[in-house]
Amino acid sequence: MRVFDFILNLLFPPLCVSCKREGDFLCTECIKRLKIKGLRLKKKNPSSEKEWKYMDGVIYALDYAENPQIQAAIQQFKYRFTKELAEYFGDLIAQKLRELSMNKGKTNILIPVPLHKKRLNYRGFNQAELIAKSVCERVGDSRISHLLRRVKNTSQQAKLNKKERHDNLEDAFVLESGLLQESGLQNSVYFIVDDVCTTGSTLENCAKVLKESGLKKVYGLVVARAFK
Repeated sequence: MRVFDFILNLLFPPLCVSCKREGDFLCTECIKRLKIKGLRLKKKNPSSEKEWKYMDGVIYALDYAENPQIQAAIQQFKYRFTKELAEYFGDLIAQKLRELSMNKGKTNILIPVPLHKKRLNYRGFNQAELIAKSVCERVGDSRISHLLRRVKNTSQQAKLNKKERHDNLEDAFVLESGLLQESGLQNSVYFIVDDVCTTGSTLENCAKVLKESGLKKVYGLVVARAFK
């Protein structure tokens, strides 16, 4: 398969999804122009309003609105099925994980947001899982755990407002039977992996299931945050 891909790239070189320059799906110049963000975790002041009820924070590499390059890349990844872009996203998220102090000496448990089987059959891959695999290749002491299963074939979130997004995803996820004890390492940090966090409804509903199943700390881990 790699030989076939190599030959295909020789005959039809990839184009940068942002500037259309030949050579890479996201070229070096466009990557250099990305505005990398710092960490964003839950506020520590107990009297302040919590941003999320179940998540303990969201780690993200980029502000979606500030980076048209990453907007183009994520659209291409999700809707035109350019799986190779997962490698670039993995680089960005891996950089954020290395900046954290809470996971030093611990195992990163990466939990991809699951797709419903109908959506998975249509797309052929789970974009969150590809990103998680890419991160694992770059960050030591990291592994993927499929703790969640999607049991509700929901409408696309992009077309909904904040309340509709939350209602759309209510009871959409369940714990995969028997996997929590297997993955429940005491010396671990748990991250729900996705491409973009907009209102946080998807990550929140995943975190709700994990918290109610006994996990104490759960974080979101995404390529970009789209603030509403």
